[in-house]
Amino acid sequence: MPLLDAKFLKQITRLQIRSEVVSRGKFKGERRSLNRGASVEFADYRTYELGDDLRHIDWNVYARLDRLFLKLFNAEEDLPIFILIDNSTSMDFGQPTKLECAKWVAAAVSYIGLISFDRVSVYTFSDQLIPIVSSMYGKAQFPKLSQAIEGIDGGGETHLTTCLQRFFTEIKGPGVGIIISDFWDMDGYETAVKGLLSRSFDLTLIHLLSDEEMHPQLSGELQLADAETGQAKEITVNEGALASYTERLNAFCETLKRYCLNRGVTYIRMNQQTPIEQFILQDLRRSGFIH
Repeated sequence: MPLLDAKFLKQITRLQIRSEVVSRGKFKGERRSLNRGASVEFADYRTYELGDDLRHIDWNVYARLDRLFLKLFNAEEDLPIFILIDNSTSMDFGQPTKLECAKWVAAAVSYIGLISFDRVSVYTFSDQLIPIVSSMYGKAQFPKLSQAIEGIDGGGETHLTTCLQRFFTEIKGPGVGIIISDFWDMDGYETAVKGLLSRSFDLTLIHLLSDEEMHPQLSGELQLADAETGQAKEITVNEGALASYTERLNAFCETLKRYCLNRGVTYIRMNQQTPIEQFILQDLRRSGFIH
């Protein structure tokens, strides 16, 4: 079963990732033109819609099929999009798991990038950085990309900063960066964010938490273990403990959000039970990341 169904893909077909960053040495603010007809390399077809430029209709296809199709061309100033998915052990939590939700979001964002002929790369990170796909573009690549994302497994501890040090050795120039994570990282997130911003990345953080983390239903004498380190601690869970936990969780989220906003980074908090359609079409749109 595919990660995203055809009905949802149709809903997001005309969306575009908003960014002021472009590739090939362009200055910030020169977001590439979407006039694909002015480019030089043929890339794909799509069905003609009212208002499209008639000059780009493929009349040979029309003669054979009696249907109007537009020729699309690969834009010369493509936008590099880098999606980094946290696949550490803590993401394998909840129902559906946070990792499953991260895959859905990554697939949807990838699709939006591909149909705009931006170059999409996907990585996972935990205790190591793993490239999943690199510089894919064009709608025809989506089945392959989606299958690669679907095959991502979880495991390991979160070391975002260490993983990004390798990431920086593999990339060239600025781009759009999307990090999907619960940000349960003992090393923190500040160094990683600073590193991306210093390379002129247009950065978005999607803070993904499970409903159990946000609203725990626990009580009594319990032994809780860290999902990644295995370190255990015995605690008494009562109303006071739950109130203290909620206060500290909200403070952590608010600190991360404020850190992002103060640096021009888009921050979006997501509950793992939020339907993917709602998150993309409402939450992500409202954030300004897509339009």
